[in-house]
Amino acid sequence: MRILLANLAWFLSTLPDALRFWLALGDPAKAQAALAARRRPTRPEDVLLEEPTSGTTGGTKWIPYTEQLRREFMRAVNPWMASVYLRHPGLLLCTHYWSISPYTEVRQPKDGPRRGFAEDREYLGKFRARITGALFPVTVAVAGERDPDRHLLATAKALVTSRRLGLVSVWHPSAFLRLLDFMASHASDLTPDAHLRESLAARRFSDVWPRLKLISCWDAAFAAADADRIRRLFPDVEVEGKGLMATEGVVSFPWFGRRVAAVTSHNLSFEKVDAQSGEPIAGTAVGVEHVELGRLYGVVLMTGNGFTDYRLGDVVECVGFERKTPRLEFRYRAGGTVDLHGEKMHPAFAAEVIAKLEARYGRARFATFSLCADLRGYRLLWETDGGSLPVAEVVETLLAENYHYAHAVNLRQLRPVEVVAVADGIGLWCRATGIPRASAKIPPVSRNVLVLA
Repeated sequence: MRILLANLAWFLSTLPDALRFWLALGDPAKAQAALAARRRPTRPEDVLLEEPTSGTTGGTKWIPYTEQLRREFMRAVNPWMASVYLRHPGLLLCTHYWSISPYTEVRQPKDGPRRGFAEDREYLGKFRARITGALFPVTVAVAGERDPDRHLLATAKALVTSRRLGLVSVWHPSAFLRLLDFMASHASDLTPDAHLRESLAARRFSDVWPRLKLISCWDAAFAAADADRIRRLFPDVEVEGKGLMATEGVVSFPWFGRRVAAVTSHNLSFEKVDAQSGEPIAGTAVGVEHVELGRLYGVVLMTGNGFTDYRLGDVVECVGFERKTPRLEFRYRAGGTVDLHGEKMHPAFAAEVIAKLEARYGRARFATFSLCADLRGYRLLWETDGGSLPVAEVVETLLAENYHYAHAVNLRQLRPVEVVAVADGIGLWCRATGIPRASAKIPPVSRNVLVLA
C-alpha cells in the first residue's frame, strides 16, 4: 500500500506539467513566449549552489543553480514521468532505481554558494525527495559511501532484494551494465536465496526482477551499442532512450517514446549548421517554430539561472514533429568534443593538458589523445622530441581536472589513461585517417582508434 500511495502521489504531481506540455505541442512558439514572459531575472542571492560541468576551454566550469532553474528541469521530468506511468500503469505497484552517484565532496567556499549537490535526489525537490523513501530501494545513505567498490556492493544488495523493481533510470547504459556484471560475478555475496544466486550467475535478470517494465538510458552516439546490449539482456522490457539533457538545461525529453523539444521548460533557439565544417553558424538562430525537417542545428539556451544565448555545444537533427513541435535526435558534439561515457573531452581542454605535459617532460613531436579499441578509455600517443615520455599517473591527474572525465573513471565506465610511445606519429595518423601528410592537422583529441601495429 505504501508503494502504491507514493507512486500515485508522484503520478498526480506530474499531471499539471504534462497537460501544459501537451497543450504546447500545438503551438510551441506561444509556449516559448509564455515561458520567457514569466521568467524573472536572476539575482546573486538566487543562486543556491553551483553544479560542475566540463568547460570548453578548461577542465571544469560551475553552473549557477537556482530554484527557478530547478523548476524548469522538473517541467521536463514531469511530462516524461507522466508518459511513463500512462504507458506502464503497473509501475504504480513497483519500486524505482534512479542512479545515485558515489559520494563527491560538497564544497563550501569562503565566498559564494556551495558547490555540488549533496545527493542526486535534490534535483527532484523536497516533495519527491520524501516520496523516494518509499519507492527507492537504494537509500540515501548509499550516496554517502566514499569507496566506489562498497558503493557498488551496497547498490547491488539493495536492488537484488527489491523484487518489485519496475523502473531503472540511469544516464549512460555502461553504468547499468557494469552493475549487472558485478551482480553476476558476486552473486554469492548479494543474497542467501539459492534461486536468486543461480539467476544472477546465469545472467537471467528477468528472474531477479520479474516486474521490471522500463529501463531509461542514453542510447545515442557512442552509447548505442551498450543500450542494444541491455535490450538483448532484457528482451521483454522497454529500453527507452533519454532525451538531451545537460547540467545547463534540457533540450528534449521522451514523450511516449519520442524525443520532443522541451518547449515548456527552457527557451530554445537553433543555429543552422555549416555543411562543410559541421559547426553551428553564429547569427543564424531560429525559433522552435521555424525548425525544418531533416536539418541539423546547434542548440542555444535561455534558462532560469540567468543564461541567455548559451551555446550548449550539441548538434541535433529534426527527425519529425509531434503535432507542431520538433522531434530532435542528438548527432554529435560541436567543436570536436569526444563523449564516450559522459566525459566530454573537448579539444581545447586536451590541448591544455598536452601543453602542461610539454612544460614538464619536454616538447613532443607528436601528441594526441585517441580512443582505445574497445572505446573504454583513452591513450595518449606521444612522440618525444628530445624529452621524456609522460608518466600515466601525471596525465591522469591532469585529465581529472575535467569533472566529467573524473566521474566516468570513478564509476569505471572509463579506464585510466594509457601513455604509448610512438614513432612517426604523423605518419601513423595519416595512414589511419587517409589524410595526406601535407594536409594533416592533428587534433589534440579525436574519435579515431589508431592501430599501432
